[in-house]
Amino acid sequence: MVFPPLGALVGVLSPFPIIFLYLQRGRQVGIILIALIFVMLLLLVGANQAMLFLAEYALMALLMGEMIRFRLPGDRCIAISALASGLVSIVLLLTLFGDQDTSVKGFFEEQIRAHFSQSMKAFESVGENKTEVEEMKAFAERTAEVFAASYPAFLFIGSLISTAANYALIRIAWMRFYGSGLFLGRAFSEWVCPEILVWGFILSGAALFLGQGMVADAGLNVFLVMLCIYFAQGLSIIVHFLKVRKVPTFFWFVLFILIFVQPLLIGLVAGLGVFDIWADFRKLRTVEDVS
Repeated sequence: MVFPPLGALVGVLSPFPIIFLYLQRGRQVGIILIALIFVMLLLLVGANQAMLFLAEYALMALLMGEMIRFRLPGDRCIAISALASGLVSIVLLLTLFGDQDTSVKGFFEEQIRAHFSQSMKAFESVGENKTEVEEMKAFAERTAEVFAASYPAFLFIGSLISTAANYALIRIAWMRFYGSGLFLGRAFSEWVCPEILVWGFILSGAALFLGQGMVADAGLNVFLVMLCIYFAQGLSIIVHFLKVRKVPTFFWFVLFILIFVQPLLIGLVAGLGVFDIWADFRKLRTVEDVS
């Protein structure tokens, strides 16, 4: 897994040209392109990174390309591609670290602790109060354990974000050059996640707050993924109202920047997505307009 910002940006965008050529030139060209990239990575950075490319990006590109060709709805393309990529990535990581002294969870915990350790040294070097530094160290230890326990959720969320971003880019680029023939589904502003997922949200929340050990860890991972999904639904509701109100594009950017930099707003948007199951905010707005 590539953690630096530049690597993350490359990871998010790298499937885009593969999928586009896959749709434009066909299955054989797409597979040949993936094989060439794999060989280049194998020669330049080694087998581990090359295998991670196959698990995280190549598999996603192949699945999404095929599903778009069959004109499946966008949410299915994103969900299936992200789920397959996330599962294969976890299995691959377990394989890579399974024969070492540390587990995958232990590996991530060590990386997080090393990062926090550097931050603590920086605080000490500028003369921070020793008591405050010790309290921050204790907080960092607890945080490292939580982050390490939730690494599967972060893998799935990363796959979801990458898959959704690539699908959106492909949709925009393809419709610009070739029309909407492959993309006939609903717009994002009308998207609603399946109602049955609310049980995943409720049960995972119960496991997180009431369970212990592996049950609590499993609940934490599922709960984080559910929050991400309902955050996306909350965004779709906001986009719907912005479109209905014909809000200028500039204010769209301002609003979305505020949402993504304020944790409280992120929670409110996710809550909006959850309660949309019962309130159906977009329908209420339509009824108000009619009346």
